[in-house]
Amino acid sequence: MLPLPFVEQDYSDLYGLVAAPIRARLLTVGLELGVFDHLDEFRDLSELSAAIRSHPGNTELFLDALAAIGVVEKKEGRYRNTEQTMRFLMRRSPVYLGDLLLMITHRCADSLGDLPKLVLGGPQRDPVCDGSSEATWAEAARVSAAWVTGGVGQTMAAVLADLPEFPRFQKMLDLGGGHGMFALYFTAAHPSMTGVVFDRPAVVAAAEEFIREYAAQDRLSVQAGDYLHDDIGTGYDLVWACSTLNFARHDLDTLIGKVFAALNPGGVFASFQDGLTHERTRPDIMLGHLGEAMRLGRDVFFSQGEIAASMLRCGFRHVHSRTVETPMGPMDLDVARK
Repeated sequence: MLPLPFVEQDYSDLYGLVAAPIRARLLTVGLELGVFDHLDEFRDLSELSAAIRSHPGNTELFLDALAAIGVVEKKEGRYRNTEQTMRFLMRRSPVYLGDLLLMITHRCADSLGDLPKLVLGGPQRDPVCDGSSEATWAEAARVSAAWVTGGVGQTMAAVLADLPEFPRFQKMLDLGGGHGMFALYFTAAHPSMTGVVFDRPAVVAAAEEFIREYAAQDRLSVQAGDYLHDDIGTGYDLVWACSTLNFARHDLDTLIGKVFAALNPGGVFASFQDGLTHERTRPDIMLGHLGEAMRLGRDVFFSQGEIAASMLRCGFRHVHSRTVETPMGPMDLDVARK
């Protein structure tokens, strides 16, 4: 008899990778069908099936699967959202994340459907002709606001409020600010600071919606333009840039030099971005943009320390860097002082 295999390590991690898309699909379909909106309290199968007009037998299997992955609970044959699902996956919640999770699925996971072709054949589109429309950018800004209202906004407002200069700030710029939610959190944490949200024309229209929604017109305004080429203004005490410097990675010093010039003496530039480590293989937050990077043939990811080095080259006298944990993974905060 030949020797049988002897295994010292199991393959549970590999199985987990293969099973992950199943869990993701269950969650996204639950969102698409509006299942979670009907489970604010325990419901019978028949109630939910009638509410979403579904097949009772398959609905029961589906609900049991949602319970198996931990997004609903089942008790005596009835179903209800978990506390986390109640807070983040019901549309009437003020911190609803469902549309954001669906956007991530469609733009990041679904975009890898042609991954073999990308790996074997290279980029499929001309990076100069990236066809994202203004309307697409505006809708993405509206949806991604949930990342900020889901906890990151209050976290970063507390971090900035801890800066010794913060009480003296009078005017801030949210550079490439999209939805403008960070500017809303920062000005709300300050007794008098005003701010400007700078982004593409259609995108700042979305920011204006949030500014009106939170009745902050007296504290925040918008400016439309392309910060790579247009004037961004002057007289700022704080410039904030979150997940936007990637667009300038090919000429980072030029943009950071522009930010330096826009700041008052003693002003602060805070960049909140990806910062890859371990030979650019960690953290896995970079996976969300992998499809776009491969399709366009454009590496937009920053290595840890890359932004801080540019800040120092451009004249900032001091840079303090730290890693901040967010619900979607760690990000680097580089705070530069003029």
